[in-house]
Amino acid sequence: MPDLSEFLTPRLRLRLRPFRPEDLPFIQRYALREYFWKFIPLEPQTPESVKSFLERRLDDVWGHGSYCCAVELIEASHLIGTVRVAVTDAKHRGGDVGFALNDEFSGKGYMTEAVSRVLQIGFEELGLNRIWATADVSNTASWRLMERVGMQREGLLRQDKLMRGAWRDSYLYSILNSDT
Repeated sequence: MPDLSEFLTPRLRLRLRPFRPEDLPFIQRYALREYFWKFIPLEPQTPESVKSFLERRLDDVWGHGSYCCAVELIEASHLIGTVRVAVTDAKHRGGDVGFALNDEFSGKGYMTEAVSRVLQIGFEELGLNRIWATADVSNTASWRLMERVGMQREGLLRQDKLMRGAWRDSYLYSILNSDT
């Protein structure tokens, strides 16, 4: 596993680190609320589904084609969200990014810092050329964050997700290594 100090964000407010068993109550604190899952194709979360998510993250081999990180606020010493970058197409050096934040910590630039850092990890550690993400067109906070970190909107994916019985549209964003 890499030295975790290299995964501090530039402003030194956040640590991106592997998950720990003691992260469970902090993930449940936000993942059980509707605002977390209403824009993504997940069923409403339960304490058991969040525990299962964490158990899978604890078993991940961190740094082998994927960095799925706990986002820890250093001053609070606990998880406030998650961020991930992963290789999705090794031949063409493509990957994707995803993120979630406890809304009690929104509006402070934390997720912008965390996503910026994992994009850097994707380009420098994973050797990616292109990193993409999608966001529900109604999830303004998510697609604005992608724009803040330099991702460009490539288009509209019409009815690309069937969520809780309704088709939803998404915006597709990407960033190239040469854009950084």
